[in-house]
Amino acid sequence: MVNIIELDLYRERRAAAQKMNRKARPRTANKFMKAQAFEKLTLEIDDMLEDKARDRAMPDAVAMAAGHYAAMRLFQNYGRAQTLAFFEDCIQTAEICDEILTQLDDELV
Repeated sequence: MVNIIELDLYRERRAAAQKMNRKARPRTANKFMKAQAFEKLTLEIDDMLEDKARDRAMPDAVAMAAGHYAAMRLFQNYGRAQTLAFFEDCIQTAEICDEILTQLDDELV
């Protein structure tokens, strides 16, 4: 059995499919705007948590409440492995920051 391809019809359908794919893909500017909004929200929440910790003089309670909320939501949405990986990354970042600050203190003294 021989398959016959109608080239003009194939090109038409392919062009239509490519056009639909372009429309379905998110724009780079849109991704950039979402990233900016995400970063802004994160900074606002960080500021709010710092204010609460300072006002109540209970920074550990604020940290535990925020951590508990984060752990529960991330676990529900992404599962155990990704949630633990996120917290491990956070701890590694904190350790790196501490090391850098220690090195700066040593250099300034």
